[in-house]
Amino acid sequence: MSNTFSDAASGFARAQRAVGGALRGLGLPHWMLRWLALPAADILAAALAVALTFMGFTMIGSAQAAMLTWNSAIPPAVTAALLISHLVLGLYDTTGHGSLERLRTRVIGVLATPCLTVTILAAFGMAGGPAFLPISLASVVAGPIGLLLEVLVRPFLIRHQAWGSPALLVGSGPSAVRLAERLQRQPALGLRPIGFASDARVGESMMPVANFGTIADAARLHGGAVAVVAMTSGVTTVDVARLPFRRVIAVPEDIGLPTLRVNFRSLGGDLGLEVSNLAQAEGQRWVKRCIELCIAVPALLVALPLIGLMVLMIRLISPGPAIYVQSRIGFHGQPVAILKLRTMHRDAEGLLAELLARDAGAREEWNRYMKLTRDPRVLPWIGDFLRRSSLDELPQLWNVLRGDLSLVGPRPFPGYHIERFSTEFQKLRESVKPGLTGLWQISERSNADLRQQEAIDTFYIQNWSLWLDLYIVLKTLPAVLAARGAR
Repeated sequence: MSNTFSDAASGFARAQRAVGGALRGLGLPHWMLRWLALPAADILAAALAVALTFMGFTMIGSAQAAMLTWNSAIPPAVTAALLISHLVLGLYDTTGHGSLERLRTRVIGVLATPCLTVTILAAFGMAGGPAFLPISLASVVAGPIGLLLEVLVRPFLIRHQAWGSPALLVGSGPSAVRLAERLQRQPALGLRPIGFASDARVGESMMPVANFGTIADAARLHGGAVAVVAMTSGVTTVDVARLPFRRVIAVPEDIGLPTLRVNFRSLGGDLGLEVSNLAQAEGQRWVKRCIELCIAVPALLVALPLIGLMVLMIRLISPGPAIYVQSRIGFHGQPVAILKLRTMHRDAEGLLAELLARDAGAREEWNRYMKLTRDPRVLPWIGDFLRRSSLDELPQLWNVLRGDLSLVGPRPFPGYHIERFSTEFQKLRESVKPGLTGLWQISERSNADLRQQEAIDTFYIQNWSLWLDLYIVLKTLPAVLAARGAR
């Protein structure tokens, strides 16, 4: 079964390489790839959507709907609607738009494309009556296919500098260094640091990019780049407004505000920042709960046979209960009984204490991560497989049904782990329910130390929205299949 997970992950990686190889074979310059790759992917997505809709109606025996789908006017109408909606929504601008923002925009596009397709066909008197269903279905199907094709194409475009735009860092000092490193770590943001410029006198710089001298010098050399300004104490808004660049992105120093739910307001000449605290909105919580139940109930029914098989295998390797209950800290700091498939020996705590007493390296790793790379407590074969695949957490779907956990939220930690965090952060975590999956699982997982764990959970809680939860759910399966950082 472990081969199934690795095969799925390697299969997706092979698909990405195949797409990259096909694009490389075209020999197009990077500027052409930048402007044509995503529209071409949408044209292919529209064609595949029409073909799949036709095949679907054919398989269920609806000949009339199948023939209407294959009508000569429908494929170009769906294609035109998809291209127009994505162009208007700004999806072909890959500069400075993160994956979550692009996902949200694509979902809006899925809703807009059918309406636009019907409008286009209605202009030619072809959208009425029985044609409405196949037209709408083909238009909706085109959205997810387009998203998948973007995911396949993006790594190739990033490697060939055809994703986003070159970025010139304006500023110096630690804030500018952190900003440059962050952009380099997250190439999907579409801001490729090429160098930095500053009118201040700077000595030996720790910047991981070239020094282009003054801002005026840099503008003469790279006037087409996007200026990304590190708003330190020495940089004013007047300085930003006068920069000789067409596109300028000002990045303030950490002010402790959410980054995903901030709207700008003009208050009589002053700039206001409106922050929506959705995590405390009762209506949003009810919507989230309804969505969780719609996902968790069928997921648990599907998972029950697999859980039964895993229980049998655990019992064969290690006698005793195959499912155990562990107390974790939940909503409002109350303890919750979390269900898990047992992946450790029954005398796990004794084995851990013995190892930590004699191995200084293991003690250091435990104190930093609260995890061990080589954990003597883990059952041979089955324990490692369950932990790497996260299948040991399937019984927690029952906790989601009970309301102990959310489907998405901060990772539920035991008390000894929570105590290692600051009091302020503990209170922040207690303001929301922990989750079966979360931002930690699609990013660092067990590779995150205590400081990184605090940063990841703080970001999630401060920026929570239904869109962020949807993004995490969609990213969880690839992260689990790849088993990144799992222990």
